Amino acid sequence: MLTKADIKYINSLQNKKYRKIEHAFLVEGLKNVLELINSDFQIERVFCTEAYQSEIKNSLNKRAVSVEIVSEKDLMQSGTLETNTTALAIARTKKNINIADIQNDRLIIALDAVNDPGNLGTIIRIADWYGIKDIVCSLDTVDVYNPKVINATKGSFARVNIHYVDLALFLNQNREIPILAACMEGESIYKMAKKLPAILLMGNEANGISSALLACVTDKISIPRVGGAESLNVGVATGIIVDRLLN
Repeated sequence: MLTKADIKYINSLQNKKYRKIEHAFLVEGLKNVLELINSDFQIERVFCTEAYQSEIKNSLNKRAVSVEIVSEKDLMQSGTLETNTTALAIARTKKNINIADIQNDRLIIALDAVNDPGNLGTIIRIADWYGIKDIVCSLDTVDVYNPKVINATKGSFARVNIHYVDLALFLNQNREIPILAACMEGESIYKMAKKLPAILLMGNEANGISSALLACVTDKISIPRVGGAESLNVGVATGIIVDRLLN
């Protein structure tokens, strides 16, 4: 059974301020919790309903983490999901690494002020699908540990490294490889020569890429528009461009 203190702590982690104070975040749902268990994240606590106790314990294997049995009602009161009858975990956030230690030998996705949690979650899933290990985010990009982001990744948060950096500094330190900016006025991705390794820079949902960062890029690229849509969702656009660059 979850105590009132447990529920208060879990609910506090829905707020970025308290995630930073506690250096912890929520992982909800069976799939996400199992992916967490199989990752290198440090786990504080795992809660699950009785029906999923054996599956969770078997997955933990030699991890020194206890499994606490709770009711479905407890999970519903403490998490963010409308329906969660399986599991919830609390894990430790990771520290940012030095930007000089981020490997730039294949493709890195860079995000300038992407604000929507669903978009970041989608981009993390795309990176995981294509085997991209690193996403570099501006400091004003939505927090990867936001529960909505974690839920939207469908477990991919466990395999993709997310870094928050001074993006202009990062780009300037990686000028030896192409920096490709997704822009409406860019060259068609179907006409350009493939350039790897590279950094793919994607912009804010409403305002695109800031002028300060555009000054750092080597190439502006675009997805040709055939129909009448005004724009593409940044997650969708990222998927199309990544597929072109890697295939």
